[in-house]
Amino acid sequence: MCHIKSWILQACESNGVPELAQAIIVEWNSRFTRRLGDGVYSPITFRARIRLSLPLWPRASEKDRRETVIHEACHCIVGYKFGVVAHHGSEWKAAMKNCGVEPLRHHNVDRTGLARRQRLFILLDCPNEGLERKCRIRSKELNLVQRGKWFVCKVCGLHLTRESALEEDRTAINANEPSFI
Repeated sequence: MCHIKSWILQACESNGVPELAQAIIVEWNSRFTRRLGDGVYSPITFRARIRLSLPLWPRASEKDRRETVIHEACHCIVGYKFGVVAHHGSEWKAAMKNCGVEPLRHHNVDRTGLARRQRLFILLDCPNEGLERKCRIRSKELNLVQRGKWFVCKVCGLHLTRESALEEDRTAINANEPSFI
């Protein structure tokens, strides 16, 4: 953990915001099996958080670990300095370069044997009576539908309603998708 805090401090100092290093908290996430970490700054609480993958961290090289912490610290730095900007935009790339790290978005840590979460999709009866099919939406969208909001099916273009019958479909993630930091 001491290396992590020193890498965060190095990134903050390299970008002219050493005071931010004390506001960044580090958490471990056991569900991250595709990404090595993520980082965010909240202008509301004036706090920043970096979450690191508990399953991937031991598999990463020291270089991968350092670059990941700096990568995520740069997200916090950019949020602190500029507010809401493109996630891997020019401000973030400049912050990475200030740290002497190439602004990459992918890692090469071996994920063999790690269980991956499946994305949950909900199948609703299509409101288009002429179609014998199901409209597929994410659980977040279903919450809106259940609260009385409407959601447009991307296939048939009609509004889905809370009266639609529910079924669950666990759709596996493509194993060939790239890994993100």
